[in-house]
Amino acid sequence: MRFRILILTIAGALAAATSIGPVGRAETASPSSIRVGTATLGPCGRGEALCGVLKRPLDPAGRASGSVDVAFEFYRHRDRTRPVLGTIAGMEGGPGLSTTNARNSYLALFGPLLDRRDLLLVDNRGTGRSGAIDCQPLQSMVGQTEAAVGACGRALGEAAGFYGTGLAADDLAAVLDALTISKVDLYADSYGTFFGQTFAVRHPDRLRSLVLDSAYPVVGGDPFYSAAGAAVRRNLEILCRRAPNCAGIPGSSLSRIEHLLDRVRSQPIHGKAHNFEGELIPVTVDAATIGTILFDAASVGLNDRELDPAARAFLGADDAAPLLRLAAENLSVQGDGRPGGPAEEYSRGLNAAASCMDYPQLYNMTTAPMERRRQAATRIAAEQIKDPGVYAPLTMAEWLKLPLDLSLLNLCIEWPLPVRPYPPGQPIPAGAHFPDIPTLVLSGELDVITTAEEGAMVARQFPRATHVILANSFHVVALGDIDGCASSLVQSFIADRSVGDASCARRIRPTRMPPPFPRHAADVPPATAGPGNAVPPLGLALANAAVQTGADALVRWTLSRDGRGVGLRGGSFRTGWIGTNAGVRLDRVRWTEDIAVSGLVIWDRRNASISAHVELDGADGRRGAIDVNWSGRGEQSWALLTGTIDGKTLVANTSAPLPTTPGEARR
Repeated sequence: MRFRILILTIAGALAAATSIGPVGRAETASPSSIRVGTATLGPCGRGEALCGVLKRPLDPAGRASGSVDVAFEFYRHRDRTRPVLGTIAGMEGGPGLSTTNARNSYLALFGPLLDRRDLLLVDNRGTGRSGAIDCQPLQSMVGQTEAAVGACGRALGEAAGFYGTGLAADDLAAVLDALTISKVDLYADSYGTFFGQTFAVRHPDRLRSLVLDSAYPVVGGDPFYSAAGAAVRRNLEILCRRAPNCAGIPGSSLSRIEHLLDRVRSQPIHGKAHNFEGELIPVTVDAATIGTILFDAASVGLNDRELDPAARAFLGADDAAPLLRLAAENLSVQGDGRPGGPAEEYSRGLNAAASCMDYPQLYNMTTAPMERRRQAATRIAAEQIKDPGVYAPLTMAEWLKLPLDLSLLNLCIEWPLPVRPYPPGQPIPAGAHFPDIPTLVLSGELDVITTAEEGAMVARQFPRATHVILANSFHVVALGDIDGCASSLVQSFIADRSVGDASCARRIRPTRMPPPFPRHAADVPPATAGPGNAVPPLGLALANAAVQTGADALVRWTLSRDGRGVGLRGGSFRTGWIGTNAGVRLDRVRWTEDIAVSGLVIWDRRNASISAHVELDGADGRRGAIDVNWSGRGEQSWALLTGTIDGKTLVANTSAPLPTTPGEARR
C-alpha cells in the first residue's frame, strides 16, 4: 500500500517524557550495562532506554552470505516492587520508517501501562539503526523515478531479496528469544499492520494480543488499490455534509471537484505560493496536482479541510490563491516533493525493497522489466474496461501521473530480477491460517491510505478480532491521539484483551472547513451576537475573519520545519512552545486582503482547549481586540468571542474553526 511519509509527526513532537524503572529479573552486568536474557544492553543516551543489537544472518536459510545488525531499544517497567506483567512491542510503518525514531509516540501511547510492563522497539532490517538502506540518488532526489528505484535494487545485489516482511518478522522473534520474552502485546500502525499480520502467522505463539492500527491486508490485497478511489468519493460528501461552512451549499462536493478538474485539464493554473517553509515557489495546479491533494488527503490533514472551499473560491470568484497555496504545501511535505531526509529516519530504499518483495503487483516480479511493462499495460487496459472510474474523479491516465510513491503501479517495474529469493509476494505461506488470538483492528472512517473496508478484510482473517471504526478520523488513529479515544481503546485492550466500551469512536468531532476563502472580511459569515453585544453585523464579520485567520495559521503548526509560516495573503507567523503549550504568534497575518491580524494563539494540549488574543487592523481604519476560547474535545462546537470592535463591546460566538488542533501530520 502507498504508506505516505510526512517529515514531521505531531505524535513525536507532543509526547510527554516517561520515566522507566529497572526490569524485575534482570542481572546487572556492569554499572553501565544490564543483562536481559542472553543479551547485554547498555544506555544509549535516549532517556531511560537500554539499547541492544542482535546480529542476524542476511539469509537465515544460508543461501546468501552477509549479516545485518538488528537494533532495538528496551524500556523497563517503572514499578520495582511488583512483578512485570509483560512486554509491549511497537512497530512503525512506511515501510522504511524507523521504529526507534518514533519512541516518543510509543512512550506517550503506552505510558499509563508502563508501571508494570516493559516496552520493546525494534528497527526492522534496513531501517533506522538496523542497517538503514541509503540508496543514492533515490534517497535525496526530488521526485522518485522508476529508474532510480531500479538502480537501488541493482546496487543491493542479491541482498535485494532479503529485506521482505517475513524475514523482518523472524528478526523480531529472534530478539524476543535473546531477551527471553515468551510473548508480547504487539501494537503496529500503517505498514506495521502488514508486519503484524505476518508476524502473527509466522510466530503465533509469541503473541498475547495484537493491535493493528490502520490495517492493510496481507491476504487479498488489490494491486490497483481501488478502495482508495471509493474512499475519496465517499469522503468528499461526508466532509462537506458535516461541516457547517459546507453543508447545505447547492451541488455536491464531488461535483465541484469534477468541475475544478475539467477547468484545470483545459487550462492549468500557474502561479507562485508559499510552502510550509515560507518559501515562495512556482506551482502549477493541474489534474495531477488535484489528484495528489485528493489521494494524499489523509496524510496532510488540512487537504480535507481546505480543498472544497479552495475550489469554491476559484470556481466562484476566480481566486486561485488558496489552491496555489495548497499545491505548494503538498509539494513541501509529500515524499516526492523534496528529498527524503536521512535514511535512518525513513529509508526509500527499504520502502522499495519491502514493497517489491511483498505487495501485490500488476506484473510477475520474476520476469524482466520489459515483460513487466507489457503485463502492466495489459492489466491496466483490462481494468479501464472493467472499471473505468476506479480512480474517479481522476482518469487512469491521470492516476499514472501522480507521484510514484502515491500511484505505486509502476514502482517496481525496474526492480531487479530476484536472485535466490524468498518467493516475492508471499510474506506468509499460501493458505496459512491466522491465529486465534485477541486482535483489535482500528480504522479511521476517512482514511484513504488504509481504508476501513480494508480494515474489515483484515479483521475477518482473525477468529477473535474486533474492528472499531473511528468517526471523522484519518490514517493512524492511536498515535498522537488528541481526542483520547483510540489511545484509550488500545490501552484497555492490552491491559484486559478486550475492547470494552468503544462508544467514543462515534463521537470524534468532524473536520471543520473554513468559509470559502473570501478576499474581503465583509464576505465572511458574521459571528452570532450574544447578550450584551454592541457590534453591528459588519464588525461581527470582521471578528469571525480574525478567528479564521488564527485558525488558518494554527492548523499548520506541525508542518513547518523551522516554525516559520506566511499568511495566505501576507504577513507571517511563528510556531513554537510556550511552556508545555503549543503557540502561534501572528504578525499582521492576512487571511483576507483587507484586515491584518496580530496576536497569540495557544493550544493547551493537556485540556485540548484553544485560546487566543488577537488584534485586527482593517484597511478602512477599523480596529479590534478579541479574546477567543473554544474546546477541542467533546460535543461543544462553538468559539466564544469577547472584546471590542471599533470601541464597541463584542460578545459573540461562532462555529469552532477546528475540532482539535493542530492538524496531525502522520505517516
